[in-house]
Order: sequence, then C-alpha cells, then structure tokens
Amino acid sequence: MKKIITATVGLVVIGGLAFGAYTYNVEAKSFEKNESYNAENIETLKVYSDSWEVRFKKSNSNEVTVSAEGKQKKKEPVTFKRNGDELVIKQKDQKNSGFFGGFSFGSKGTIFINVPESGVDNIELTNKDGDIEMNKISTNNIVVKNNAGDGTIKGVSANSGKFSSQDGMLSVEDSSIEKLKVTSVSGDNYMKDVSSSEAKVTSEDGVVSIKDINEGKSLDVDTEAGDIEISYKKAPTSLAVSAKSNNTDINLKLDGLKKSKDTKKLKKGKIGQGDNELNISSGDGVITVAD
Repeated sequence: MKKIITATVGLVVIGGLAFGAYTYNVEAKSFEKNESYNAENIETLKVYSDSWEVRFKKSNSNEVTVSAEGKQKKKEPVTFKRNGDELVIKQKDQKNSGFFGGFSFGSKGTIFINVPESGVDNIELTNKDGDIEMNKISTNNIVVKNNAGDGTIKGVSANSGKFSSQDGMLSVEDSSIEKLKVTSVSGDNYMKDVSSSEAKVTSEDGVVSIKDINEGKSLDVDTEAGDIEISYKKAPTSLAVSAKSNNTDINLKLDGLKKSKDTKKLKKGKIGQGDNELNISSGDGVITVAD
C-alpha cells in the first residue's frame, strides 16, 4: 500500500511539473529588443546575465548596437539603460508563479552586442549561467566574471583582460591582450596564438593548454590539479624557465635551454640572457613545454 501511495505522489509531482512547464510555455511570448547608441558617448559597457547567452562582435558602424531575443512572460527579461557614460544591460530570469514559483521554465535567449573598433574603453561582463562569445572586438579593458558556462574569446585586442570562472571551459584564440589574467576553479583553459607581454593563468582543477604563444615578458601558470601544456609559436631567444610539479613528470623540450637545476620535481634553466620569464607550477599534473 505504501508503495502505491509513493508512486502516486511521484506521478502527481511529475505531472505537476510538466503542467507547470506547459502553462509557462503557453503564457510566454516571444521577446525582441533592439537599440543603438553613439559609441562616442559610451565609455563603459556593463552586462549582467542570469542565464542567456551573450555574444560580442565587431560593429561595422560607429554605434554600439544591442539586441535581445528570447521568451518573455510578464516583465521584460532584458533591460538596456544609459547611466552617464555607462551603458548597462541586464538579463534577469523570471520565475514561474504559484506552486512552481521556484522554477524557471522556457527556452533561454541570446543577447547580441556589436561594438565598434576602439569605440568603448571598458567592457565588464558578469554571467551566472550561460555561454559567452567575444569575436573581433577591440577595447582597453575587459573583465569577465563567469559562474557557469563556456567562454570563447577570438580575435580580441585589449590592453588588459581579466577572466574568472567558477565552472566552465575558457578558450582564447588569435588575440592580443597585453596584460592577461585567467582564474579558474573548475574547467579547462585553452589558449592558442595569443600575444601577451604579461600573462598569468591560475587553475584549481583543469587542463591548461597554451599553444603557439608568443614569447612575452612573463608567463605564469599555476594549477592544483591538471596537466599543463605550453608551446611557442617561435623558439624563445631570451627566456628564464622554472617548472615544478609535486607528483608527476616535467618535460622541457626547448632548444638552447641550459639547465641550472634538473630534478624530478624541479627544473630550472635559461635560454640566452633569460630576460623574459616562464614560471610553471603544478600540484598534480604533467608539465610539457616545447618550442
């Protein structure tokens, strides 16, 4: 008898969830919003997203154009607001009312932001749960705070870029960021063909792969758990190298590297005068560096 009651309750709950989702989808309407702003009047672009995808790309005009496409139940899910020289874009999830008030139903949407080249000095993005794309944009400073979701950065030019992620993959490709800082709790980090004078990558748990990087003033990579793989686009000519790992192998395949220390857990050396620095540390992971 108890089993029958338990099964019945389960069916009621599942049926209620399905009905709630159905009711939400019936009530939800298509949402579209488009606005354009003169880039000369905007110094900082701030974006806050609960769950929608956010896509940045280069604009072919001198205007910042913003559009949003998704679902709307009651209030507008996305708002645009000018605040002095700031443009603030906010996307907030809408909860279903009644018994299912704690649940959000319906399809996620997308926010598209087109930025002119050298049009906006600062871009700040705070993302709770949604994928991020930045393609062929140029700015002075980029700050991305990502809770969950993957980030793809391609063809981006900036003086400084700070990317932090709690849970999600980050890919940076074909970009020039003079001062680059990447902080990751859980998730893999991939970089390819990136030019940076000062770069620092810190990861608690995840692979760090840096390929075809240009020799810069300093590159620091630190992981608690996860393999580290680094390759240079051109063989370094003046590089001081320090690599340490607690539990696994260190493989340094660099032409002209003269080692000053060579143990299983620590390897040091330099190429040429050693004017630039490469510092690598892994608590538990294989380290491989090649030119």
